[in-house]
Amino acid sequence: MRPPPTKNEVATKIGDIIANVTEHANIMNRRWGFNRLPHIVSIELMQRFKAQQYKWQNACMECIGWCLPADLDRVKKHGEAMIRAFGALDREALARGQAPTPPGQWEFELANGTPIVLVRTRAEMDNVQREPAAQVWCLEEIGEIITRFPELVLAKDAFPKMEVIRLVPSEELKELIDDTLEDIPFG
Repeated sequence: MRPPPTKNEVATKIGDIIANVTEHANIMNRRWGFNRLPHIVSIELMQRFKAQQYKWQNACMECIGWCLPADLDRVKKHGEAMIRAFGALDREALARGQAPTPPGQWEFELANGTPIVLVRTRAEMDNVQREPAAQVWCLEEIGEIITRFPELVLAKDAFPKMEVIRLVPSEELKELIDDTLEDIPFG
């Protein structure tokens, strides 16, 4: 008879399940646009999806700090249900004649929750279908930002596999950003 899994083993398995479900969510967000898919299917399916999502989130939150075998079973059960739910949303959206996000348009979310739509050119910016809160950026704008930070270009040259994780503005830049422009006469 096999001994019960340790807390570390349970935590690792739960982490793997969460990563798997998150990857499915990311695939659907890339395919359909950030958080768009639940809103282009029937209300009934959207409500069922939201109910399952709530159960999934609770299953994940309830095991924080404990990681018992029962938690693993619950997370696995609701993780598998989430993957099935994403598939159901995808199938119904296609059956309703909805179109995935066009190639050349990418959607993602900033750390603060702001949805971003990225397109190739300035001309494509006007053709984006998006939710009102989303910001639209084009690659030309991203290129402009990169050129304004030559340190990043030098770092990427020196370390080609480097990833930009966090930028910390200088004190001088913070002062410029926080400038209220009160000393400029507008009369």
